[in-house]
Amino acid sequence: MNPDKYLYDIVEDYIQSSTEAERQEIFRHFCALLWADDNKRRTYTKTIRFSVRPDLLCTDMGQLFHAWSCVSYKSYKSLSQKTGWCSLLRQKINNLYTRYFDKEIILDKAYLELLKVPKRLYIKWESGEDITAADAASLLCASANEASRLRLLLQQQKMDLSWADYKVLTEKFLAKILDNCKSIDAYEAQGSYTNLYDFINEDNFYIRYFCKCLTGELLKWQKQYYHVRDHKQYKRCTLCGALIEKTGNRKMYCAPCARQKAAADALLRKRRQRQRNTAKQEAL
Repeated sequence: MNPDKYLYDIVEDYIQSSTEAERQEIFRHFCALLWADDNKRRTYTKTIRFSVRPDLLCTDMGQLFHAWSCVSYKSYKSLSQKTGWCSLLRQKINNLYTRYFDKEIILDKAYLELLKVPKRLYIKWESGEDITAADAASLLCASANEASRLRLLLQQQKMDLSWADYKVLTEKFLAKILDNCKSIDAYEAQGSYTNLYDFINEDNFYIRYFCKCLTGELLKWQKQYYHVRDHKQYKRCTLCGALIEKTGNRKMYCAPCARQKAAADALLRKRRQRQRNTAKQEAL
């Protein structure tokens, strides 16, 4: 298959194929182009930096902030500079893996705000705000602890799947999407495709269609992963981050965590009861 072939040509060829063998061959080459694309999934380390003014560096506060002047976290390449369908679809596939499976990449807004606390606090102090060393140390430690707690919780909310297994899963999604694809003429006939602007061509339409369907298929698979029913409202387990059905505001845990929590609470009640009994006996 020509690597420069348009996506809509591939879709049209797949739809018009007369045999299953032809469709399988087109699909095999389609996947080969995606995985061979040089828009690989790339991660890197970003840092939140600031420099303590030289005249403040010799002070206790200056030394305290200097120790927090470089905070690192993992990030990833989330955009493609190329506009070809292969690179754009590969970028979508890469991004979905990072968002739902890569536990090293945590880019939650609240988490990143906690990582920026040292820099914001230093700017306030440098600007003349009255902050004691004890208060600054307490705030810095508290923000770091909260960031660690939040990072662990967000990591738990991601699913376990290797990149190799994810590729196999993605190919299943792509096969289903291609099977459900219609020709541009069919979409135009039912009013689902209207070329309002010259730059919105057939390839743009199919790229958007594939990206939207990939997200939808992965969200459906996520429900299967957590063994929850479709067409329900969901929330996260407070302890492990698993997806659970929202049957009421009081439900906070998945079934395994609920059993663990109940067992821990029972042990705590027994311990407290023993302590009360011991205190009564000593009082007598």
